[in-house]
Formats: sequence, structure tokens, C-alpha cells
Amino acid sequence: MNKPSDLVRWGILVTVMILVDQGTKWMARRFLVQHAVMAGPAGLVLTMNKGVAFGLFGGWQWVVPVNAVLGIGVCVAAVAALYRGDRGLAHGFLLVFAGFAGNFIDRVVAGQVTDFLWVRGWSVFNVADCLVTTGAILCGLALLFPNRWGFHA
Repeated sequence: MNKPSDLVRWGILVTVMILVDQGTKWMARRFLVQHAVMAGPAGLVLTMNKGVAFGLFGGWQWVVPVNAVLGIGVCVAAVAALYRGDRGLAHGFLLVFAGFAGNFIDRVVAGQVTDFLWVRGWSVFNVADCLVTTGAILCGLALLFPNRWGFHA
């Protein structure tokens, strides 16, 4: 396995995921300002979240630097897992990092995160939140079932 080329490939994929997240947030801010779009139990509703998960810690100044440290830690864990050959864990961490980075950009640039995806019975979320959730699930599966989900090289 060529680890440097894996890092380049994952860097490109993470960049694409961040661009998709930022692009969908831009479209939400542009087209959902005046009205929401509902389709049964799901819809598009523009909300701005000043906190972290589920709006927790909104307005607390220490949230951004703590998030930066956590994001760097996740990125380092992803690279370490990739070099150990734990590809499932590395993929999960990189999805978490891409989601973190998408929301971190919002926090730094606007002081709040754009959320717009709504499902009945759940909080409003965005593409970055989907990446974090999917990555966390993949990490859990890789840790619980390493022979099946670890993708060992």
C-alpha cells in the first residue's frame, strides 16, 4: 500500500466533502430564507446554530478553540490508523474530520453553523453532521468488529 498516495487521495476526498457541505449550506442560506420546504416527515428548514451538537454551549467563547484541538486530534488519529493499516477506522475518522471541518468553517466565518435538513422527531442538521455521524458509526463498527469492518491492509 502506498501511504503517501492514500493521504493525497483522502485529502482530496475530504476537501470535496467540505466543499459539498459548504455548497449546500450556501444554497440553504440563499433559498430557504423566506420559506421552508416540507415533504411529509422531512423537509428543508433554515436554522442557525450558535452552539455545538443540538445547540449546546451556544455563545461560549471557548467552544471554537476546543473544537480546533479536537479536530486536529481526530485528523492525527485518522493518519495513525491509516499507517497502522486500520483502514475502516481511518475512513471513519476522516469522515468525522471532514464533518468537523465543515462546521468549524461556519463557526469561524459566521460565528454560527447553518443547519437545514429536517426529519420529524429529530433536530435540524446539515451535511457535515451526516458525515460526523456516519464516521462515528464506522469507527464503532471497526472497533467492535475489526475482522469484518477494520479493512486491515
